[in-house]
Amino acid sequence: MTGPGDADGDDERDRPRVVISDTKLTSLETEREVFGDEVVLTQDPLRSPESVIETDPDAIVIDAGTPMTAAVLEGCSNLRTVVRAGVGVDNVDLAAADAAGVAVSNVPDYGTDEVSAHAVALCASLVRGIPAASADTAAGGWDWQVSAPLSRPAELTVGVVGCGRIGSRTVRKADPQFGEVVVHDPYVPDAEVRDLGAEPVGFDEVLRESDVISVHTPLTPETRAMFDADAFDAMRERGGAESGTILVNTARGEVVDADALIDALDDGTVRSAGLDVLPAEPPANDRLTGRKDVVVTPHIAWYSEESKREVRRKATEEVRRYLRGAEPAYRVDPDAYGVAPAPGSRE
Repeated sequence: MTGPGDADGDDERDRPRVVISDTKLTSLETEREVFGDEVVLTQDPLRSPESVIETDPDAIVIDAGTPMTAAVLEGCSNLRTVVRAGVGVDNVDLAAADAAGVAVSNVPDYGTDEVSAHAVALCASLVRGIPAASADTAAGGWDWQVSAPLSRPAELTVGVVGCGRIGSRTVRKADPQFGEVVVHDPYVPDAEVRDLGAEPVGFDEVLRESDVISVHTPLTPETRAMFDADAFDAMRERGGAESGTILVNTARGEVVDADALIDALDDGTVRSAGLDVLPAEPPANDRLTGRKDVVVTPHIAWYSEESKREVRRKATEEVRRYLRGAEPAYRVDPDAYGVAPAPGSRE
């Protein structure tokens, strides 16, 4: 679907072609406002490598479902920049982009209030047993013990794994509701964690000490399947609690080994889980959805009408900066995702 004002002829061929492949959008009003007549603007929810290669734009704004594989990046001869309208860039082959000289950006500073609120809401809801109680009353029951045993929130320890923009906001929101907040993030100085009112600890300590764990790490080689069978084994060693750990994940589905989580739910190591992200989205025959001890939301933690407007404008402005030759505000550092620089690609 091509927007109005995309003229034919020499003028169109002289202007950069920008594709908006973001299914959250129903119009290009904001994008036209930002770009004006500087580009040829097209909206197309590209979902296959072949469709992206066929389009071969100068710049593309993507969501989590647009496949920016090595083959796509090699096949798009005109592509200069990829901007993810969101935080995660796990659908972009960063090594291939680096080798091809394609700049990759994301929008890391939007929706922090929404995601942190969603995480704390899941934590509080599961601590109070609300999903089980609601399901029971919906089925005609009226049993105050259906969620038992419940613990007093002020006596629980919340562990936050990952203390970036969203994780730190989660700490501030969780602190007034729970007894103690501990944080694991090897890249954040201990003093910064303490300034938030939390205590910095190692990963094993989070697993062994936390009644509730909220995950806020990006997906990197280091964090993929961070919560694996060994991690859940460490949770089993936790003492002083009446029931298993509550696990909340609003980060990336692949940070948690789904099979290991299911085993931990089955044996009671994990009492319940609140998941806004899954390894595959949407899930196909997923064994986590539909369980009484798991609450799944469809990757909506980021969403409010305000955050939706914010991310599309920031993504569009990032493309404009790059095409105008200005310094990108949100360029992704491949090193931060464990990607070695391609020979000659970066200083």
